[in-house]
Amino acid sequence: MPMKKSQFSLFLLDRQHRIEALALAPYACKSQGADRTRIHPEAPHPYRKSFSRDRDRIIHSRAFRRLKHKRQVFLTNVGDHYRTRLTHTMEVSQLSRTIARALGLNEDLTEAIALGHDLGHTPFGHLGEAILDLILRGKFSDRPGFPHGDAGGFKHNYQSLRVVDELEFRYEFAGLNLTAPVREGILKHTRLKRNRIHYPNLHTANLNFEHDVALTLEGQVVAIADEIAQRTHDLEDGMRAGLVETDEVRKLELVLKIEEELKLKPLLQKSDYLYRNRLIHGLINFLVSDVIDVAIDEIARFYEEEKRFEQFDREILHFGEGVDPLQKQLNKFIYERIIWREEVRKFDDPAREVILYLYQAYNDNPELLPDVVQQGIARAEDDGLRARIICDHIAGMTDPFAVSELKRLQDEGYLKPNFDIDALQLDWMR
Repeated sequence: MPMKKSQFSLFLLDRQHRIEALALAPYACKSQGADRTRIHPEAPHPYRKSFSRDRDRIIHSRAFRRLKHKRQVFLTNVGDHYRTRLTHTMEVSQLSRTIARALGLNEDLTEAIALGHDLGHTPFGHLGEAILDLILRGKFSDRPGFPHGDAGGFKHNYQSLRVVDELEFRYEFAGLNLTAPVREGILKHTRLKRNRIHYPNLHTANLNFEHDVALTLEGQVVAIADEIAQRTHDLEDGMRAGLVETDEVRKLELVLKIEEELKLKPLLQKSDYLYRNRLIHGLINFLVSDVIDVAIDEIARFYEEEKRFEQFDREILHFGEGVDPLQKQLNKFIYERIIWREEVRKFDDPAREVILYLYQAYNDNPELLPDVVQQGIARAEDDGLRARIICDHIAGMTDPFAVSELKRLQDEGYLKPNFDIDALQLDWMR
């Protein structure tokens, strides 16, 4: 008797699960059964595994598309070759998949976490995140309409989870309805700060919220890959922008180590461009290799002590003892010589005012907000949740849209009469 189409689909999906069980390491997180961890019950897809489905939902989301016009370190209009939040995300995904493949982990799960980890980032990079956090902790209570009490603060990893759980609208339910392993990895790609950050309606079931690290190795891979991407690519962008000279960079122990191993010194006589490219490539390879070597030892030690290959409730993916101080020295150098430089931060004050004036205008005139946001405000049970919903809307904006929106509100008379938009010198975002 010929097999029915529905039976054949189940056969194909079961075959994928059996291949996955054979191909992946025993400590990898498997797809089978993951659909049961979604917030809203859904039947399995006929031919896509759970984590593949999650990855695809993230890629097709509006929040993912907006990352291309959100600041990483340099403003998005500075040049074509500097990282944006989207290219950073793609680089984290690539590094994560490299590590996952080397360790026999689930690449679908790793990729889904990596592509979703920064969906909650704000316009203007970490500056925007800091301002929204101050608003939601009552630090601008001297301004009319701003929260007076602590409404829970703002942090981009929590916001990323809020985006995939609540704010995206593509289906008959709120959010993307991702599986718990993906959601946990997104939330824990950076520190939780439980004592200070409190989000409303946070769905923490199956997220092992009491633990700082993701309990899947795939989640831990993305967290360390994010750090490697930041160290190496922020350094490359800073060198390209001329904020740091090659001679300065060569004083770092880690750089000297790479230069010696790859014999890069002769390249200095030929081309700074070639030297920089080979250096960044060498740094990435060195740091990724170190993490993989450490992970192999840590996984074996964990199994020896715990007699299990799951629920990794301590940090398995980290830098080795000899490498960790070197990468910390590199990170300190990047912050002091690139990220905190006046040339990078000179637009922070105008960007800060853009966010504050947008909040003020939306709070005073909620009819300016999209219908779905207005509906959320109407249902808000208290002023803190109302403030967060306004901040949700601002957080989703791209850098240029935030500026153009402020200009529109000024033109239409929704800002205070004495507001001088020209004083903010926003031409840099045209």
